[in-house]
Amino acid sequence: MYGLAAITAKNGWAMALAGALIVMSGLAVLAAVISQLQRLAQFIENRKAKPSQAGDAAPADKIPSSLDMDEMTDRYRRLARQLGDTFELTQLYRLAMDSGFPHVHLSIRSLRESGWLVEMGDGLFAWRNE
Repeated sequence: MYGLAAITAKNGWAMALAGALIVMSGLAVLAAVISQLQRLAQFIENRKAKPSQAGDAAPADKIPSSLDMDEMTDRYRRLARQLGDTFELTQLYRLAMDSGFPHVHLSIRSLRESGWLVEMGDGLFAWRNE
């Protein structure tokens, strides 16, 4: 027995339909998971940013989210006073992260590109003299 008769005799049509349904339902689940990844990432980020105690606000909530360049420079200058005249960017980065500054990596990059942070050599940086 060959051909369509063999497929019919061995329940081939039902197996083909079941296989197609399994593949389509798997793809539908995968599409649903991918569409919700952004919400999952936001949930994880928000969970990390929650305050440790009920009465305390998160440090990032105390700082305005949008700062102009002068205000940002002033905040980072005050923070960097703890590090001395010359410092490594990693020290400034850690200090800013611990203080709850928003967008630390982008802010430090902007300070370097605008010339506020000047490379002194050997991986050390200092503030531009005014």
